[in-house]
Amino acid sequence: MIEYIGIPFLKDGIDRNGLDCWRLVVMVYKERLGIDLPSFSGIFVDGSLASLRKVTRLMRENKEKWQSIEKPLPYDVILLRTGSMVYHCGVVIGRRKMLHVMEGINSSVEEFTSLMWKDKIEGFYRYVR
Repeated sequence: MIEYIGIPFLKDGIDRNGLDCWRLVVMVYKERLGIDLPSFSGIFVDGSLASLRKVTRLMRENKEKWQSIEKPLPYDVILLRTGSMVYHCGVVIGRRKMLHVMEGINSSVEEFTSLMWKDKIEGFYRYVR
């Protein structure tokens, strides 16, 4: 997973020059698993409340393609709350570790059980083909 570390955050970005958290998931799934996930282009174009609500709504609407799980495995997706809304995600890459990217932070690996994240976890999800 080292090739995914250090990618800059870019709202609605689509490649290694910059991407948002969902597009990082899309890239990992395509390159590592051969799975094409929808890119949802144009959804997260700014940090406005309206844009974040679109992201949250889209996540809710697409949950049927994902199975909620209790014990995550590598490549499962973690959804996280930031404030009152769920609009951040990452890829589980190992025991208690996730790969993610967010505004102000290049893509990195962090423990989702850390003080920063453990109370923000909405759930873990496995893609259902």
